[in-house]
Amino acid sequence: MKRTIIKLSFILGLGMLLLGCKKDFVDESKPYNVLNPDIFPENMAQVDYFLNSPYANIHSVELFGLTALGRFFYNIDHTGDVAWLGTSDWNELQVLHVNAANAYAGSEWRGLYRGVQQARTFIDQIVPNYKQKKGSSISPADTLALRYKLGEAYYLRAWHYFFLMNLYAQEVVVKGNGDNKSPGVILFTSDIKIGDRADEMRPRSTVKQCWDYIIADLKTATAMLTVPADGTRKTWTGADKGRIDYYAAEALLGRALMYEERWAEARDAFQDIVQSSGKSLMNFKDYYNMWNGNPQYAYTENNNTEALHQITIVRSGDNAMAGPSTASAVSLIITPFFDNGAPGGATPGYGNMYMHDRNLGRFGFPQNYYPVMVGLGTPGRTVAASYVDSCYHMKTLKRYTTDPDPRLWVSAYQPWVDTVLNANAKPTILPYGAGTETEYQMNAQQPADVIKHGWSLRKFNLYDMQASQNPRMHGADFYFTRLPEVYLNLAECYWKLSGNDNDPQALDYVNRVHRRAWDNQANVDYTSVAGGGKITKATLHPNTADAGFTDQLALNALYYETWAETFGEAKWWFNVRRWSLGPNEAKVYQNSRAGAITWNTDNQYALPIYQPELDRNINCQQNKGY
Repeated sequence: MKRTIIKLSFILGLGMLLLGCKKDFVDESKPYNVLNPDIFPENMAQVDYFLNSPYANIHSVELFGLTALGRFFYNIDHTGDVAWLGTSDWNELQVLHVNAANAYAGSEWRGLYRGVQQARTFIDQIVPNYKQKKGSSISPADTLALRYKLGEAYYLRAWHYFFLMNLYAQEVVVKGNGDNKSPGVILFTSDIKIGDRADEMRPRSTVKQCWDYIIADLKTATAMLTVPADGTRKTWTGADKGRIDYYAAEALLGRALMYEERWAEARDAFQDIVQSSGKSLMNFKDYYNMWNGNPQYAYTENNNTEALHQITIVRSGDNAMAGPSTASAVSLIITPFFDNGAPGGATPGYGNMYMHDRNLGRFGFPQNYYPVMVGLGTPGRTVAASYVDSCYHMKTLKRYTTDPDPRLWVSAYQPWVDTVLNANAKPTILPYGAGTETEYQMNAQQPADVIKHGWSLRKFNLYDMQASQNPRMHGADFYFTRLPEVYLNLAECYWKLSGNDNDPQALDYVNRVHRRAWDNQANVDYTSVAGGGKITKATLHPNTADAGFTDQLALNALYYETWAETFGEAKWWFNVRRWSLGPNEAKVYQNSRAGAITWNTDNQYALPIYQPELDRNINCQQNKGY
């Protein structure tokens, strides 16, 4: 499901309202200039401005407007490696040793809690104030509209808390739906007085309390998004089709229930989505093309049949790094380098991050398969045609027993093989970055431990990228929830409930996702979820310090399919935490340009609580190990 395009940011809209108010907008006699409920909101349009704000916050600068991918998630889950080494905060995240003053970890805390505050303000102040103000004069249509808007707001509050828990809670799993008294995050419940700083200094709630709160919000959301007259589930069409609907809320509810190991309840939620939402998997061609700002997948009713929560990012003339914007600047960090005739090439953005080389092996690409250079050290340098031909065959023929997972090329651009649009030409993409050591750039053979491949990340880079285009204005949609993830979540529920690696329902849903990647070829199905044999492409993952190491993704079809299907979507870290894969991931990636990736303690799963929060709130407890 798509997000409705927000034509005006909340702040711009608020400015217009201020110009139109005859009375003071805020009551300056109250602490911190809180909103005066005697004046605001006066109509449903003003109510909508406040609901727009938590929607828009998802692509704020701290979150998916800039920081959340290349500066944050792509570091901690090693989607990428850093070409730029001049920022210590990036380097800390890359090696999984973060301090409480880390600006990028702190920006997620700040951005996510702003979304919590915005949604809570809507739930606890805006709608009650409006109802009290209008009383019996509210029309039945507006009463129903307020119900749906509250459902959206409850979802949006839960969405922001879902991220906060996965990043900052000391632990995340509540085994067997029992209890987990470890610190979760701070819950700003309705009894806390907004604007009262002393009252807002609350301690962190327990992990169990936090998940119960999130689950309660999502159950409220689904209830509010149920049509009271006949019990049908609310969905949207036309201009409203981007709003959160019943099935988006139900999907996040199912995912939250999994953290409490409430497998049967989660299964029922996911099964209902499969049976009732009308969603379907797109073919591989559409899946390949939906990540890069192609309008075909952003503006029409048949844009994307598998997205349940789609966050629309609209290319615009404003700078998404400078404040509220309908655009995003996430591609600025990961723009590809293309051949302009000079060593290192050119990039339209910063070009700070490329795909970590070890991801090639996890997708099944032979990591030692490096191109034979022709004319090295000359302006016409290139690679042997035989290399390009063989890689083209890997990409297009999809020979299951020999070729890499096709989702590799959904996720990344291959140097010397793929191209990118620049003006009217399509120059070849180069190994990443002028500062990244490659045999090509250094004009000499490099040691085995030096990065060689340097593939560019493809998801969220524009399909029509041009050197003259400003990536601060970029517009490629994000998909927080897609039907393939629901299939994989449902498979996990069946697997956990039966305890059977050969559970036919679990395998059915894993294989639905797997088959799509291989164009529904025959004889590609998994026959076991985790049978102990090497059942995935993730077999080319050496760990030079431990010859006996085996990647857990090479032993578990569910793990591998989740990783490959959602690669680069800022979701893998949540699964790393829930499945306790931290030590495995450290061994898989082993090194980055920022240093050795080591796993010393499970305290590394939880990021440190941001130091300014500790300074402000004497009741907030820091995570262990910081």
